[in-house]
Amino acid sequence: MMVHAYINRITKQHDLAAAKELAIFQQNQVYAMKEVAQKENLDCDAVLTRCFETFLSQSHADEEKQIYDEELDAGLDFIRDVDYVGPKYAENLSGVKNAKGGVTTTGLQLWPYKFVTGLLARLIERSSINVQTHTLVTSISSSHDGHSIVKTPRGNILAKKVVFATNAYTAGISPSFSNKIIPIKGICSHTSVPKDTAHPPPHLNHTYGLSYNGYGVRDYLIPRPDGGVICGGGRETFVEDKKLWFNNWDDSTLLEPARQYFDNIMQDNFRGWEKSGATVDYLWTGIMGRTADGWPHCGKVPGQENHFILAGFNGAGMPAIFLTAKGIARMLREGIPFAETGIPRIFRTSAERLKEDVTV
Repeated sequence: MMVHAYINRITKQHDLAAAKELAIFQQNQVYAMKEVAQKENLDCDAVLTRCFETFLSQSHADEEKQIYDEELDAGLDFIRDVDYVGPKYAENLSGVKNAKGGVTTTGLQLWPYKFVTGLLARLIERSSINVQTHTLVTSISSSHDGHSIVKTPRGNILAKKVVFATNAYTAGISPSFSNKIIPIKGICSHTSVPKDTAHPPPHLNHTYGLSYNGYGVRDYLIPRPDGGVICGGGRETFVEDKKLWFNNWDDSTLLEPARQYFDNIMQDNFRGWEKSGATVDYLWTGIMGRTADGWPHCGKVPGQENHFILAGFNGAGMPAIFLTAKGIARMLREGIPFAETGIPRIFRTSAERLKEDVTV
């Protein structure tokens, strides 16, 4: 979700400087990932585009317009890439039926798995990195000489430093994060259009948020270069049954109440898709890590000098993880303090933040 939606909240909880840090950090990550994808010639379908958050209720659109105007009046230079689109052109520019308004920012769409595995392949080619796949870490304990013993079914690893890049699964091997990072189950879909359709739909050039009634009732879409569309959300179909999704780390089954939700998502919401014949051909679930305050835990694990973490991204890791990982890597390799990493201060984990449990 765009940082525009968080500015007021961050300012109230922290200060305006903290909101600026996050906004610039997310903007920088867009270009950092784009540059790496190009430099390393990664086959990950990277496309620089605009993210279009559309508001389908008038009250939400009015609220966002007021917030945007207040940000302009305050002279916030860090929102220069943010644009508010009013009701006159919102539907035409977005292609979303009945859009009452929208906010756009520069974004980068790509195939995350291909980006990560492609980059990993380059590292293996150029360095002595040792990658052990399908190796489950079952526990981590301390040895007498200050090292950590990382236990796996294939044997133990003696490590000087350990990084928990384990998101929703962190508490399983770092008990101090029990009830501090909770696994949350979500669902996503892929929609395709028949090649022989008599009514080919318009290609969508943005990535999208569809906010039906505030950000709490929202879907997100990433149109693929090949014409397919990734869509996730459908939360309102299962949110009332807490056991289906809260503190649930099982990604082997679907969220059944949402199975049919995406069938007509394109036909119902986008102009020109009504007779496209678009159908859902893939559904899958994924596990996100939720924290009590909505921000990830990053930096040194409190009370563990040689343990580091970047986890609990609350389903919004794509605009944050890449540069966060770079900052944590610098802490390990160069010994710099968190304040010099470029990671937003609100991400920093602390004993104080770990006092609060996650609730629904």
